[in-house]
Amino acid sequence: MLKLLKYEFYNMFRNKWIVFYFFFFLILTSSLFYFAKEPAKVVATLLQMVILVIPLISLILGTIFMYDSRNFIELLLSQPINRRTIYFAKYLGTTISLSFSFILGVVLPYIFFIRQIEGSPEYFLYTTLVISGVFMTFIFVAFAFLIATFFEDRVKGFGASILLWLYVTLIYDGIILFIIIYFQQYPLEKPVLVLSMLNPVDIARIFVILQLDISALLGYTGTIFKQFFDTALGMATSLGVMVIWTVVPLLIGLWKFGRKDF
Repeated sequence: MLKLLKYEFYNMFRNKWIVFYFFFFLILTSSLFYFAKEPAKVVATLLQMVILVIPLISLILGTIFMYDSRNFIELLLSQPINRRTIYFAKYLGTTISLSFSFILGVVLPYIFFIRQIEGSPEYFLYTTLVISGVFMTFIFVAFAFLIATFFEDRVKGFGASILLWLYVTLIYDGIILFIIIYFQQYPLEKPVLVLSMLNPVDIARIFVILQLDISALLGYTGTIFKQFFDTALGMATSLGVMVIWTVVPLLIGLWKFGRKDF
């Protein structure tokens, strides 16, 4: 597995999209620090890009890499190698590469500009942003591998990936808004609290914004979440939910991969 993981890791970094992914966050974060010069403002702005860009890139690249490596997977399956080993090696190679590019892209500007920042450097706040981005990578690459394993047709696979991204970033908020307006005469705090956990993007946003005193960015679900949990418990709860969102699609994809007829 370590040999396969090493191969996948180096193979990913030979891909131009990984380099572009790194420079995108590097330039974006550097620009934000150059103009804002306050970590809290940078995190608040960068968070909106993280919850939009990372799920999209993780889904698209994860799906592409899984489809493109089909011949290589068939070659490995002809050898005495366990399917679980192949699946986890590809998953970890993809997620670690994307996470490493993201971490470097947002941390290097922070290290460079931290000496020029007046006031609190907000180490913990910035760390929560990085953790949130890494979890988004692990979650949506797991979904990408599940989709690519489930659909033989690439067009259907890419379509499913785009639909999933649209749901978690746009459609979900519309559904919540419809429920709030249509059932406004009923107490919705607890149902909305449960619904907030059904979207990993919303949980990642809450995980970071619980550290910010910016109620406008919390949204309705985030406000309800903060009312039920204090900061420490809320962060632990959101972190646990993101772990569940990572493990469940990964295990379902592994189960499907183990029974797939190549």
